[in-house]
Amino acid sequence: MNKPTKKLVTYSSLLLTALYAANKYIDSCITPITSSKNSFTFVWKEHQIQYIEKGDNKNPPLLLIHNLIPSSSKEEWYRIDDILSKDFHVYELDLLGCGNSDKPNITYINYMYVQIISAFINEVIKEKTNICAASFSSSIVLMTARFYPGIINKIVIVNPTSIDKLVKPATYKNKIESNILELPIIGTFLYNCKMSKSSIEDYYKYICFYNDKNVSSKTLDIAYYNAHNQHSSGKFLLGSIIGKYTNINIIYALNKINHNLYLIGNGNYKSIIQEYKKYNKNIHAVYVSNCRLLPQLEIPETIADKIKRSLN
Repeated sequence: MNKPTKKLVTYSSLLLTALYAANKYIDSCITPITSSKNSFTFVWKEHQIQYIEKGDNKNPPLLLIHNLIPSSSKEEWYRIDDILSKDFHVYELDLLGCGNSDKPNITYINYMYVQIISAFINEVIKEKTNICAASFSSSIVLMTARFYPGIINKIVIVNPTSIDKLVKPATYKNKIESNILELPIIGTFLYNCKMSKSSIEDYYKYICFYNDKNVSSKTLDIAYYNAHNQHSSGKFLLGSIIGKYTNINIIYALNKINHNLYLIGNGNYKSIIQEYKKYNKNIHAVYVSNCRLLPQLEIPETIADKIKRSLN
């Protein structure tokens, strides 16, 4: 081995060692934090899915589905689930790749989540259910209603993702970035940089909330924990999202489903909701203000009231 090659190998080894050490340090600093109690486990194809129940089981069932990103989990509903549980038997689950559910090294696709939700309703809830979903998970719920219409009653979606974004194909850059994230050391380090405390704080303050002063330290701590627990394995879900594997064209589903469908959105979502309404006459628009992507965390009483009015 000549001298330049030996230097390259040495420096590369030192760099990988430093990245590995950084990853281990982040892993060691993760502090479990949760607002939920009485968690249960549902097994789907050998993968453990965590969920909780609240409310009287004599009340109509309501399944809450959080947004689909690594920092999200069932905790996204912690400010409204007690309110909703007065009228409904509430179920909240961590989607595969999120929260305290398993985060396997697989390709995450939309139809996989459709299967998980349908299995959860059939095996755990065991009756026709109302569903409320947030943001990107809108596509999952709509596809579930298309393939398994008999298990769903009414649907509420908070800030649905635009149809254009859901059908956007992956670029070459997207695919490269997705593949890099799967690498054991470098991929984990890049994921940890993307999901750093400052990045998560910026995301919640400027994307998820209308007023950044409404972002509590508890919300940020939960999001950071969700993103990094299980040795930062949320990178596999993020890789699938970046690679557009979770995307799907929902137009056909919108055209076919006959459920009562309520879309809750702020002013920025009016054009998106109108776009949805072009494909389904059963859609009811409900508008709110002073919020952004996650109004269930920012204006919880208002959103809980809108959900209850829609379902009742």
